[in-house]
Amino acid sequence: MIIRSSQLGEIEIDETRVITFPHGIPGFENDREFALISIDGEGPFYYLHAVRNPDLCLVLAVPFVFFPDYELEIALESQEGREISKILGIENSQQELAVFTVLTIPQDFTDTTANLMAPVIVNPKTRKGLQYVPADSRYRTKHRIFPKQQKAAAAQGQGL
Repeated sequence: MIIRSSQLGEIEIDETRVITFPHGIPGFENDREFALISIDGEGPFYYLHAVRNPDLCLVLAVPFVFFPDYELEIALESQEGREISKILGIENSQQELAVFTVLTIPQDFTDTTANLMAPVIVNPKTRKGLQYVPADSRYRTKHRIFPKQQKAAAAQGQGL
């Protein structure tokens, strides 16, 4: 399958990399199919590119790499949890899900932030996804992925 991207050019992807978001993503409800594309092989960064919209490409990261204590709790027995289970096709509470966070990347990459409040959750088995926006969260939409000490060290290493 070929995806046309205004940022990345033409990308050939395996159709098994296409994730369906039955309700779209908040702000992009009309786009329902996205390709999940690894940026660096097996690393923590991914593109989530709309299959039919050449201008819609989000950058995601696996949050646990940068935030080892990050916790995502969904009470599957609650009404909200049952709705999420239905959307994703979750069969039981032990089913593995892939969790990503949407990144905001400014001009200075070391100032990149992650939206831990509203993670993207994907069921790899059904290839269904959603962006989960909980009613109550201890997280914010902007968490720096690089601590300030790392940023200072990186800037010194680059001679800035």
